[in-house]
Amino acid sequence: MNASAAAGGSFAKDSLRIAAREAGGNFYSARGSMWAVISGIVLSLISSNLLLTGEEFSRSEQSQVLCTITSLAVGLGLLVAGILAADPVADEKERATSEGALLFGKVWGVASTWLVIFGISAPYILVVGFGTSVSWTALVYTFVLGGLCVAGYATLIVGISTLSRFGRGVTLASVAIFIMMTAPTLLGTALDESWFGAICNALSPFAQVRLVLDSAIADKESLLVQLPHIGALAAFATIAAIFAAFAVRGVSPDGVMGGMRGARV
Repeated sequence: MNASAAAGGSFAKDSLRIAAREAGGNFYSARGSMWAVISGIVLSLISSNLLLTGEEFSRSEQSQVLCTITSLAVGLGLLVAGILAADPVADEKERATSEGALLFGKVWGVASTWLVIFGISAPYILVVGFGTSVSWTALVYTFVLGGLCVAGYATLIVGISTLSRFGRGVTLASVAIFIMMTAPTLLGTALDESWFGAICNALSPFAQVRLVLDSAIADKESLLVQLPHIGALAAFATIAAIFAAFAVRGVSPDGVMGGMRGARV
């Protein structure tokens, strides 16, 4: 009992320490501030371009603009979290009592950046959705779905990072995965409705977020209709967690030292 409690306390302490270190570095570093400013600028430019047309929007057009802004907010969260999660974790491996603490701390520290991106995007979502019946619905859906998607993506990149010794390679991989995940939004209408678009929509977790947002905001459909897409998003996060757990466990300090001792013998 005492040993289990001590192990649990050490695990929680290490996880919180690593998460706090990651979050603090991301929030207060020049790089973190830069990404926050860039996100605000992008949202401002896109919102202005969509709204300041000199023409009055219909309710359906306003809902479509709201879908664009909410999808953009989630996309920015993915981009920032992926780049930050690509940082090497070798400096924490020797100080963590377990690979689980390393994984939890790193992922939660990186995923917490979603709170910043969401906080920046929330005023734009409310302004764009002003006067509609779905502005607060859009806000809640963006926060929940974006958080799940960003956490799963950050977990996936952390897993890749533990398997690589080169941070630049992981950064390139994270950008490549980000492009593949967001490809459905870059497709034209014709391609989006083709077999290629159907495959992208089926495999991309970001596409699942976009489809749920369209369903809830533009089409005003019930949660029952959205459950398959939410389930696919949850499955992505689960698979990413399993992959990261095996990746971190495979390169844990004990495993590495054991392999080195075995090689010497």
